Amino acid sequence: MASIPFMVGWFDEIWQYLEPAWHLVAGPWVQTWDYRAGLRSWLIPELLSVPMELGHAVSPDTTLHLLLVRLTLAGLSLVIVGAAVALGLKLSRLHGIVAGFVAATWFELVFFAPRALSEPIGLALLMGAVWLLLARDRPRPRQFALAGLLMGLCFVARIQYAPALLTLAILTARKDWKSAWLPMIAGGCGALAVDALANLAMGAVPFRWMIEAARINIVEGRAKVYGVMPVTGYLQLIAWYWYLAMAPILLLAWVGAKRYPALLWIALVHLGFHSLIGHKEYRFVLASTALLVILAAIGSADLLRRVPRRRLALATAGTLLLWGGTSAALAMGHFRPNWTMEADLAAALERAGRPPATCGLALYRPRDTVAGAYALYRRDTPIYVIGTPAEARRRADAFDVVVAPRTHVAELPRQYRLESCAAPGITDAPGCVARRIGSCTPDPAATSLNAWLAAGGN
Repeated sequence: MASIPFMVGWFDEIWQYLEPAWHLVAGPWVQTWDYRAGLRSWLIPELLSVPMELGHAVSPDTTLHLLLVRLTLAGLSLVIVGAAVALGLKLSRLHGIVAGFVAATWFELVFFAPRALSEPIGLALLMGAVWLLLARDRPRPRQFALAGLLMGLCFVARIQYAPALLTLAILTARKDWKSAWLPMIAGGCGALAVDALANLAMGAVPFRWMIEAARINIVEGRAKVYGVMPVTGYLQLIAWYWYLAMAPILLLAWVGAKRYPALLWIALVHLGFHSLIGHKEYRFVLASTALLVILAAIGSADLLRRVPRRRLALATAGTLLLWGGTSAALAMGHFRPNWTMEADLAAALERAGRPPATCGLALYRPRDTVAGAYALYRRDTPIYVIGTPAEARRRADAFDVVVAPRTHVAELPRQYRLESCAAPGITDAPGCVARRIGSCTPDPAATSLNAWLAAGGN
């Protein structure tokens, strides 16, 4: 169900993954600074373009292409649930039930499951490797090789997972070079080869994106432009979103860590590494919070094992109800704004491109950040940026639809009629659509969205 209502959530979801995937399917796209600088791999957009192309072929005038992408990603996220169940079943059926229920219903995992973001994609791949290496008593070389492939793909999806992946490798392979390390390294090299081929197919130099990502974000400090937080920033964010549940979750995770200490180490290493980076966003430590919650679920089952058998069924039902209720309460607590973040912008762009005859889009007085996306607009027409009423009147023949903030709709030329205004969100995203009747004459002198982004460094 989390796949159906569409919101932008984080800008990266649209402009780093869905928009380049749309480029592979339909052609025109909004190209942001990171793709101009070459610090993004094309692997994820190429994979997402498969369900996107299917949706666009079946229903080109709707957003089915986005829905199919999200359903595909939601399906991938089931690996997390499967891994939790497998880890639990290794201990007992009760552990499997509790761990699986919590992984399937925890609000953060539900929210991120259908998102086209590197963090949940990387988490699913990481948990696949955990499933192979920790949910078995003695993984064989074949399991290490497949786990290495998944870990390599996880690294390609998000290179910041490297410390967590190395921790998993060390704690599972130990000193077994022949049966563990060598197969795992071979699998990882296979993943790197896949990424190299994916970028070669787009005319990009293999692995250059990794070097550029490190150079621009770490050496040049580009990420700091988007804000910095202290070393304790993630603890503050976790406390903000988990609220009163933080203490019991951490206590239960400590109990569960006695069963799987490797999971706790992975979570702590991942959290510690990201805490040293100045720019912080909550989704960056999704792997840590997910592992802590799964460990807490296993800890819950450990406590349930102490309940007399005649009361176990009732106690288990109560525990699951408590976990589900806590998840629902936290989802509607401090985390609530995320469920509709930028939904007004997404709705406006979708509405703007709904008529097949749409011949040009103008973004009137957009914010300084990215304000448009062909993946939502769906039309092969120019997207212009218009900044003043005089410019809107002068260039009105170039576009027949305008997306504007509610406070500036009255400034548009008279031939434009207000069509709709999306329900206001918590941000200042433009959410109103105005349209005129008639054709368009492209205006090469008008500022295109891509030119405007390049001029502003976005």
